[in-house]
Amino acid sequence: MVELIDIRKRFGDLIALDGVTARFAPGRVHGLLGENGAGKSTLMNVCYGLLKPDTGQIRANGAALSPRSPRDAIAAGIGMVHQHFMLAGAMTVLDNVLLGDRRAGRVLDRRASAARLRELAERLGWPIDPAARIETLSVGQQQRIEILKALWRDVQLLILDEPTAVLTPPEVEQLFGAISRLRDEGRGIVFISHKLGEIRRICDELTVLRRGRVEWHGGATNVSPDELTRHMVGRSVEAISRAAPGATRADASPAALTLDHVGANGLHDVSLGIDPGEILGIAGVDGNGQQELAEAVVGLRRIERGRITLGGADVSHLPPKARLALGVAHVPNDRKREALVPTMSVRENVALKRHDVAPLSRGGLLSPRAAARIARDLVARFDVRTPSIETPVGALSGGNQQKVVLARELAMSEPRLIVVMNPVRGLDVAATQFVYRQLLDRRAAGSAILLISTELDELLALCDRVGVLYGGRLTMTGFPTTGRDEIGRLMAGLDARGAA
Repeated sequence: MVELIDIRKRFGDLIALDGVTARFAPGRVHGLLGENGAGKSTLMNVCYGLLKPDTGQIRANGAALSPRSPRDAIAAGIGMVHQHFMLAGAMTVLDNVLLGDRRAGRVLDRRASAARLRELAERLGWPIDPAARIETLSVGQQQRIEILKALWRDVQLLILDEPTAVLTPPEVEQLFGAISRLRDEGRGIVFISHKLGEIRRICDELTVLRRGRVEWHGGATNVSPDELTRHMVGRSVEAISRAAPGATRADASPAALTLDHVGANGLHDVSLGIDPGEILGIAGVDGNGQQELAEAVVGLRRIERGRITLGGADVSHLPPKARLALGVAHVPNDRKREALVPTMSVRENVALKRHDVAPLSRGGLLSPRAAARIARDLVARFDVRTPSIETPVGALSGGNQQKVVLARELAMSEPRLIVVMNPVRGLDVAATQFVYRQLLDRRAAGSAILLISTELDELLALCDRVGVLYGGRLTMTGFPTTGRDEIGRLMAGLDARGAA
């Protein structure tokens, strides 16, 4: 269906693709794996016309193809759904699907278009409302619209970049069902992911990239997860499991963080406490108050009632900067919107939040030399794949952007409290284990950690205690005495007996 032959692409001194050849067949799901910065997204951006290769050939159905833009790729039957969706939030589902499609001519029959869109969605098991505004839809529903937008244009090869990174387990199952139907229709799927279990389950064949080259290619059932990991990173990666319980505070010492009957927009009467040297996990399906909880703790959301204390001091109405000075670190859910300035360099992003204090500031002025020294050290320690510390952080892969955030928040200071939400979203297996080790090391050093995650396995592996947010209300579980089944029921809004 589509062939990429000897593709090479360089960004300055960084060789992103070094002679990559890959072939994607109809009726097959082709998994594309590799470390952060291995070249996966770059290769697919070349295929989709977003990047022009320095050398190499692209062939679609046997004919040479030189896409100058996504429009050319779509015309050749190639569509792509990016990890970060490209939808107009204020517009309706139908308008987003029709946007840029000139095949309808000068007169558009909206009623017929809406009926055709409903039929297409129902064929995949996705009932939709064409009149709904994108901004009112969940993340999983928005992803479906991106896929429908590509299928509306009759693409035969659909590229999915980290499609399950933001989905709940039920949404993953629905996505896999749709992929199976598309495969049965004869369409080709390129599935980019770091989740080895999902890759081996849904894919027919796999290609592993490492440092811009094809490291391995073969059938998905012919390789073990450990072998895939070795192909991806060049070595085996030991899984990290929950260590011994964290340090127990003396009875007279205050908890690192307490919330006492806190209420805010999206939160209802939330109470919790975290001791120094403890990881408290918060589970839940997206949209049940996780974002609101993190924002209330770090000072980005005004609370309407209740009390928040750090180390016994009331911080209920302190601004974020004051809480930062008290030792609060924050790894937010959306790195692009909440944590990074894409047009600023890696060095500048590392300096954000602490640019006005030593060692970055001297006499009230930012020291470029100190900022560069610290940035180089953190880039090396966190294995950030970047051409230089002066590269705009927006030019890095999503995983490497996340590493920049983690480096700044976990290593620029000795935080007393770390509020972290989905910390390994978009990270490869080696980087994931590295982040887990960093969190456990901070826990061993006495930091309290509020870990909010949609990945239940992550919470069970790392946390000392686990609570569940549902509808903005927090329920503590009996973990680790009780486990996955109880937490799953609470996430679904059921009690311990399974009743609603």
